[in-house]
Amino acid sequence: MSSLKPNKKMINRKVMVIVFFALGLFNACQDKGGTEQTDGLQTIRIEHYNQTEVFLKDIAANYTSIPLEITEESLIGYIDNIAVSENFIYINHANGILQFDHSGKYIKKIGENGEAPGNYRQVRSMIVDPTDQSIVVTDYVLRKSLKFNENGDLLAESESLPSPPIYISPTPDGYVIITDDIIQDETSGLVSINNIFHQDRGFVTLDSLKPLMTKLSRGANTIWRHPSFITRPDSINYFFFPLGPFREQVERDTLFKLNENGDFIPLLKFEFSENIVNEEGKRVFFIERIEVNQMYYLVTYYFEGNTYLFGYNRKKESSWLVKDGVKVNNLEGHYLPKSNGVSYLITDGVSETKGEEPNPIIHLIDWGK
Repeated sequence: MSSLKPNKKMINRKVMVIVFFALGLFNACQDKGGTEQTDGLQTIRIEHYNQTEVFLKDIAANYTSIPLEITEESLIGYIDNIAVSENFIYINHANGILQFDHSGKYIKKIGENGEAPGNYRQVRSMIVDPTDQSIVVTDYVLRKSLKFNENGDLLAESESLPSPPIYISPTPDGYVIITDDIIQDETSGLVSINNIFHQDRGFVTLDSLKPLMTKLSRGANTIWRHPSFITRPDSINYFFFPLGPFREQVERDTLFKLNENGDFIPLLKFEFSENIVNEEGKRVFFIERIEVNQMYYLVTYYFEGNTYLFGYNRKKESSWLVKDGVKVNNLEGHYLPKSNGVSYLITDGVSETKGEEPNPIIHLIDWGK
């Protein structure tokens, strides 16, 4: 397993890291076709009209369902993301960071909302530091990072960053933090800038990689923003560029890898069975993210307002495709897996009291090796 640790050669490269998940194989719906070599690059073909139904129990090696306790202090609406330590589950939602044990029992709130030292306003990214099981968060509004121990005590707080942080990931000697901003450049026009910082565990900057600057184009008065930068322990060196309305600056639908020498090289490409374009000549299929673990590639893409999930088994070279997400036993609807150091899936909870809105259920997923 390699790690993202900035070195002199990496500093000279433009790197943008974006979102990965992990998903498995539905053995009953294996598709052995759909791969080929194009100019030495493996190409995985997504057969858009070859869709099926997939249950989580059939694609995961194991998963644990954890209903979150509901109290006056732990009422949860929308969950932004979660992080899982050896002893606790941390839920980031509108009212702050809540701590639960692995049975789902509510423990306490971590930190406080506000603008005073030690407070946070809008947590964008959240991880567990594997060295001491502390919870580390980045605040988009206050432009800083904070670290708390399991008791909720503040261990460290960074100085304000030049632009809003949207991603943090642990490294052997600290963290990689990525910020996001848009500027109006006189020469290039509208430009997205991602600064990449390597900091120690006290948030002291050790290195800064060369920022990625991407020229943007507007569409319907909106800009497609890459939502976050997330890597998995097995795929720390995989990179994907979700272009959206970005101008074509990299080969689209391609997964890249940073090798041991710091070379940024194409690893594989995804190709749709139907390459449909609209009246303006723009592609209708759009890949939002490609996610990787030891067993699977998972591709989430959009077509005509709908979300699709494509799973590809890296070892068996078989695949499946579902609309909206996977199904969970005894539950209606479809659900999309997520990942933040551990893979998980969120479903609606079951109320024990009539008229009471229950907290959701967290399903922690083990995809196997």
